[in-house]
Amino acid sequence: MQTSNVPSTPEVRKPHVGVIASSLSRESLSRSGGLRSNACEACRLSPLCLSKHLDPLGQKALSDIVSFRRPLRKRQHLYRQGDDFGSLFFVRSGALKSYVNNESGDELAVSFYLPGELVGLDGLYRGQHSSSVSALEETYLCEIPYKALERLFATQPLLQKRFVELQSRQIIQEQAMTQLRGQKSAADQLTAFLQNLSQRYRRIKLSSTTFRLPMTRKEIAGCLGLTIETVSRLFTRFQEQRLITVRGREVSLTELIDAPTLQ
Repeated sequence: MQTSNVPSTPEVRKPHVGVIASSLSRESLSRSGGLRSNACEACRLSPLCLSKHLDPLGQKALSDIVSFRRPLRKRQHLYRQGDDFGSLFFVRSGALKSYVNNESGDELAVSFYLPGELVGLDGLYRGQHSSSVSALEETYLCEIPYKALERLFATQPLLQKRFVELQSRQIIQEQAMTQLRGQKSAADQLTAFLQNLSQRYRRIKLSSTTFRLPMTRKEIAGCLGLTIETVSRLFTRFQEQRLITVRGREVSLTELIDAPTLQ
């Protein structure tokens, strides 16, 4: 893919999502992969997770049930379709994809998860996960056992309120994905997809105009219901039209950012 040579105005570059996604230092990791008990309070993503609104005692109670897993390696699964549901997961850094397999065994990407987002709600209703989730790159997660979380709801009403808020946010995000798949043209679909990512990076205080795509063109195509050839042609066309600049996995939205965005 050819990179546009159109000169752009220099900007102060915000750190990549994998660098800034969590303020938790490597020194806070124990040999067993755990973290100090005050990790929720120290995490820079806490305003986006379950600990928001909690007082110090509530944060301590939540920290006591949270475990901090060793990172998932690229392509490693967090869980598979049909696995029993037991925990929710909060993305601290990295990125995940959820997918289902069709009758032919082909993998269809359903959605992508970025830092600050909750994973695993698909298993809450039936007690089994309806999709598989795997890492797009090295990914750090907080694991929250659901039964322990339910017990905390009795003593932490603000925690239950926050959980409902996060469920609502997930519904809105899935509605946005449905809307972008329903765009009239493939170009509109890809535009909406990039704008959706831009808004989500902005929410975690990263650059909304220049960011790295953790997913491949093939995975984008699967998410949008397009062919990889169509997606590749569109990326090339957008560059030729000076709407975006692409450098490997990094994309800069130039004119594209000014187009109407999904709500």
